[in-house]
Amino acid sequence: MLKAIVYKSNTGYTENYAKMLSENLNIPYYNIKDVRKYLNKNDEIIYLGWICAGRICGYSKVNQKYNVKCCGAVGIYPLEKTYIENLKKDNKITQELFYLRGGIDRAKLNWMYKKIIDTVAKLMEKENKEEIASILKNGANFVSEENVKNIGEYIRNV
Repeated sequence: MLKAIVYKSNTGYTENYAKMLSENLNIPYYNIKDVRKYLNKNDEIIYLGWICAGRICGYSKVNQKYNVKCCGAVGIYPLEKTYIENLKKDNKITQELFYLRGGIDRAKLNWMYKKIIDTVAKLMEKENKEEIASILKNGANFVSEENVKNIGEYIRNV
């Protein structure tokens, strides 16, 4: 039986999705930092993590301890099938993977992430990927209830 949603968030977008999904499925959600207080080893969970350099932060740690039924990866890129396939392969995900478009709030980033994002934005401009470069430079928020519906439907049908 599904016990909870566990998430790791950097600037709040993944946490927003965890809260939405919690309301949708009527189960609690916990930050990865606090999860030990509430769950036991091998409890069934949904995991949501933010993407940094192609890695779904926190996934490998949570996957070793809990029974992850499905995973949600939160990032800024537009939804593309090949991107999801690469995330799944690169993170060694065996469960169903859902992509949730999140956002960037530059005011909540530490100086190191700002520098990395500025560098990536310049690379995106050189590759004529203006939409992504603009998002990286100016921030954006793509979080919506619509994005978590697929996870809710999946869980109800498993």
